[in-house]
Amino acid sequence: MAQEVDRLSALPLDIKTSVLRLLPIEDAVRTSSLSHSWRHVWTHLSSLCFLLSFPDDPDLHLWWVELFAYIISSLRGPLIDFYLCYYAHDNEPVDLFCFLNLIFLKGGLQKLSIDNNGCLALIQLPYFRSLRVLYLCHLHLVLPDDFLGFEHLEDLSLYGVCISQKDIQLLIDSSKNLRMFQGHVDSDDANTLSLIFNSPLLSDIQYYFTDSVKQVRVINAPNLEKAHVSACIGATSAKEECALIAALTSKFMADIAAVSDFELDFETIKCFSQDVVPCGLGVQFLQLRSLHLEGIVSTLDERLFATFCCLLKNMPILESLDIKCLDDPNVLEGLVGLVEPDAFKVNKCIKKADGISCLEQSLRRLTVSVTNSINVVAMGMIRFILLNANVIELVEIIYRRGNEVEPSTVEELNLVEKASPDVNLVFSSTSDWF
Repeated sequence: MAQEVDRLSALPLDIKTSVLRLLPIEDAVRTSSLSHSWRHVWTHLSSLCFLLSFPDDPDLHLWWVELFAYIISSLRGPLIDFYLCYYAHDNEPVDLFCFLNLIFLKGGLQKLSIDNNGCLALIQLPYFRSLRVLYLCHLHLVLPDDFLGFEHLEDLSLYGVCISQKDIQLLIDSSKNLRMFQGHVDSDDANTLSLIFNSPLLSDIQYYFTDSVKQVRVINAPNLEKAHVSACIGATSAKEECALIAALTSKFMADIAAVSDFELDFETIKCFSQDVVPCGLGVQFLQLRSLHLEGIVSTLDERLFATFCCLLKNMPILESLDIKCLDDPNVLEGLVGLVEPDAFKVNKCIKKADGISCLEQSLRRLTVSVTNSINVVAMGMIRFILLNANVIELVEIIYRRGNEVEPSTVEELNLVEKASPDVNLVFSSTSDWF
């Protein structure tokens, strides 16, 4: 009888480590008990992911720290990619210095991600010479006095990071190879922050505006291609706050007006729709070919619709428009009784509109994604495009599986008088959350 071959143990080392990278680190370590050939495979990993919940018990807390130290020190090669997502049950922040110091001593780190779900924790970054990607969430970041910058850093993501004016500007200025920035930062004192990007290699910037910044400016980014602007504005926000966000974002948009791909949320559009003036947005996006809009559109009124039209007027060669309507019942729960969509006002806006170059000459694709049923505002925007886009070729409506579009809605859209004789109206479903 032929002897059975242990095909799992016979796998090459690179295949084994590829398999272990898909496992939680504790499971990867346990594979050392499978067989002799698997005993030390996990020590060849160059990418580690820790999902930790630090307990209240000091002894268990210390056990986690010691286990972490054992795993890091057991690795045979450099640690290239490290991700830590943790939650501390008590009100004491986790001391991250020992973790980072152990990683620093290994050398070679290129990607560092720390996602803090507990109370704000202080973090001081060692000089990771090879670092290319840095992601920090809900941390108080302090740079060392002798900080030299991350000369190879390309992707910087800071979400809810508390930092001083000196450190945030030093981090940006010293990252000479920065290609992408995303997130939002808060000041670690009573002052608001100014972020200035003089980054010749920057190609993608995404910023979430709040009243914690005084300005975000891009003064030198000749390679910038994509930009994303969103704002934290609630349904009942004061007019003064909306005016502040409008002023901040308009200066920022003027700096990035040469992009070819732009994403904007309806909360920001709302800020430009507070006055009686039809449109307060004076930025011309002369090279923009793709526009993405997202947010709760149930709050759209006549002034917001006018601002939407103003956006299109300022984008003369726009080819693709993508609208994500995040009108999920859970999202809208807090708006009940505050804002009611007015079908009559919206329908008054749905008419032929002259002088919008992209609708007359360039817009060829509209994609509307809806998380719930298609409300009157989303319907109005689709009807408006069908009525006015002369060369559009495809209108695709994507809905979440289980929230199928009503037959009456399909019939209504099919009956709309279409400006383009070649347009295809397509309905498709997805199980994904947009």
